[in-house]
Amino acid sequence: MKELIYNIKLLLKRKELYCSIICILLINLIHVFLTIHYNSSTQLLVENQYKAEYLAILYAVDVNLDMLIIIILPILCATIFSDSSLLEKKEKIDTIIYCRLNKKKLILTRLITIIASVFLINFVGFLMNYISLVCIYGSGNAVTYFQSPAFYLMGNNDIFLDTLRLSNPPLFYICITAHVSFLLSLLSGLAYSVSFFVKQKIWVYVSPFIVLLASEFILSSLKLEQYAPITQLQPFSFFNLTNVSILYLSFFIIYIIFITIHLKKRDNI
Repeated sequence: MKELIYNIKLLLKRKELYCSIICILLINLIHVFLTIHYNSSTQLLVENQYKAEYLAILYAVDVNLDMLIIIILPILCATIFSDSSLLEKKEKIDTIIYCRLNKKKLILTRLITIIASVFLINFVGFLMNYISLVCIYGSGNAVTYFQSPAFYLMGNNDIFLDTLRLSNPPLFYICITAHVSFLLSLLSGLAYSVSFFVKQKIWVYVSPFIVLLASEFILSSLKLEQYAPITQLQPFSFFNLTNVSILYLSFFIIYIIFITIHLKKRDNI
């Protein structure tokens, strides 16, 4: 418990945390204004406009900021707390900390702190974006334009939660928000795992983006792009719940491998 309290206190002292919160909220706010501007300039009738689920930042049809989410957010989120162990090592205080706190518990609780904090920051930011657009444009399906289930429409099982999109648009978008936020948090957790093996914090920050590019290249070559994180950061791509589960599991396996190697390495010193 004291390891978790230590990590939370350390996190709350970091200026990167508050800078990232401001940036993520600002990105979502800018998207709302761009969406309003776009819809105003097109002069569409209210009844012909897309609803919030199709205008919000993660599933936007017209104002698309996917590249910003894929390139900027993983790097930004990695600056929040993923470099903490590396900085302690550089300042030569890691040995002192490990003497006072249980090393394994400290690493585990720090990983949990990173994943939880990055998830919450992104989830709240995306959700505020969605709620703002619901207040302006309402909620519903792109074809039916109202909230009741679209009985005559068929969901595509190869698209993540597509059936839920048709039957319950608000719940669908909340689930999409949770998925993308969790994936961003897992990438930050991966950056933390990488920090055990690099000496420069810049590599910690860019490691999520490098992983995104490398995994996309490798998995696309193997015709398995549905398992690539870069694909699943775009919720309208072709992937299903099984692909999502396998990707989540893959991240946790990598964490276990990296942390185990790190702990054994330190035990041998």
